[in-house]
Amino acid sequence: MMVVRRFILSGLCIIALLALAACNSGGDNGASAQSSSSANAGATKTPLLVTPKSSSGKPGQGAQVIATPSPVSGGPKGSQEVVLGDRTLIIYKVSKQKSANANSTFVKLDLAIMNASEKEIQNLPAFFQLIGLEGDIFSYQYNSTDTFYGSVAVHTTATGSIVFQLPTAAATGLNLLYRPEVAQETVIVPLTVT
Repeated sequence: MMVVRRFILSGLCIIALLALAACNSGGDNGASAQSSSSANAGATKTPLLVTPKSSSGKPGQGAQVIATPSPVSGGPKGSQEVVLGDRTLIIYKVSKQKSANANSTFVKLDLAIMNASEKEIQNLPAFFQLIGLEGDIFSYQYNSTDTFYGSVAVHTTATGSIVFQLPTAAATGLNLLYRPEVAQETVIVPLTVT
């Protein structure tokens, strides 16, 4: 019995030694990292400027912020017009309504997409998102006008409504993020709620 105990104890000691050796298999990384950090503790580090690149090797392009959209000529008070390369985004009215739940609010956008190009353009639900004051992004659209979405023929206009449901606490200071299929025409428009 005593031989079995010694055998088990010897085996456990060997396993412990192997585990300790494996923990220190990187050489003195712990000691060298500690000594280099203490040596550099008094040194001033210069930040390294990093410029991200897209996978195509070209720098990306962010959304254009339209700080003061033009009012729609002859349109209702608070209407906004944003002229882009191949289309014009027109926001006729933005209104809020309380939902049955006191914690959520409906934000309704009455708008139009006017095709100013010589080819068909797309108008999809994913092109429209709301950005809250805190930077929250809302893309869930509730009860939107189905006929508003789809292809927009040359020199025609698609009109409709989009209704977003969002938390009541986030329903102030809203911006519309419009991101169509042409990335260069991505814009952020501050909304005027009437």
